[in-house]
Amino acid sequence: MRVPLISIIVPNYNHEVFLEVRLDSIFNQTYKNFEVILLDDASTDNSLFVLNKYKENDKVSHLVINDFNSGSPFKQWKKGIDLAIGDFVWIAESDDYCEPTFLEDLINFNKTKENKLSIIYSQSIDVNSNGVFNSNRVNFTKNFKPNIWENNFSISGNEFIGKYLKVKSVIPNASAVIFKKSLIESNILTEDHLKMKICGDWLFWLKISKNAQVGFLSKDLNFFRYHSNVTRNHDTSDKILLRYKEEKFIRCYLDNYTSVNQFVEIELFYTKWFSHQKFSNIFRPNFYKIRMPGMTCHKFVAKFFTQHNTFSKVRDFLMLKKLKNQI
Repeated sequence: MRVPLISIIVPNYNHEVFLEVRLDSIFNQTYKNFEVILLDDASTDNSLFVLNKYKENDKVSHLVINDFNSGSPFKQWKKGIDLAIGDFVWIAESDDYCEPTFLEDLINFNKTKENKLSIIYSQSIDVNSNGVFNSNRVNFTKNFKPNIWENNFSISGNEFIGKYLKVKSVIPNASAVIFKKSLIESNILTEDHLKMKICGDWLFWLKISKNAQVGFLSKDLNFFRYHSNVTRNHDTSDKILLRYKEEKFIRCYLDNYTSVNQFVEIELFYTKWFSHQKFSNIFRPNFYKIRMPGMTCHKFVAKFFTQHNTFSKVRDFLMLKKLKNQI
């Protein structure tokens, strides 16, 4: 039987300190039928020195160096996917690393499912910048009862979205995933998608899962590097706003392109947003930027007051009246 070719995309930006570990974990894979596409997004550190050390490896099919930073990790994903010729694609983030059997174990797992899986991923371990264990990602999904990530599973893409992926990005790290190149249709990575900086991976999994069979291998094969420069660190008000605006985009996508009921998820989305707000923010435009279509400003602020029920009804009424005159 034909052994599938895997295109491994390594999108790098300023990860010189992690790059050799990443690349060694790729080139030392026990599964050998792969090509490597090295991408650099105009790094300002010594990443190019490291990349040039590996570019002569006969597994490397491309080394593409941007003259200017693209401003988006997902533009790099698209560039790599467009170059890929494999049956499967693996976006191996440049600050992560993996076990040497990562690819072999995922391909063998697919064989046990009669090669019907088109998205396959493993469990991940969070590590710090020094590779020291932080936590197992099985804890990330413990809000689901049962926590199906405690064991291997396979599931249709529509069920995966409707039960799990609508709630949050239960594929938390691209480095843990291989997916069939054939899932990538021309409308997957749109211009709006390419502008995303935080939630673009979540939207990507939603888009390609619709036509997929998803498989999960519970072995700890991927090491997700969590450090100070990762985009998931929402440590400023601007980043918090951006994170919620991007989730709003995803929730609108789910409303427009799927039949998924996400009433509970949208209510929680609002609750989490309100937890970052103080009362004076209701007079600022940014407060309203995460309203879903159909939600009026007045209903939105009333929902905020309902959550912050320490205000008296009289004060609520006066604030609402003042707001009505300003909007």
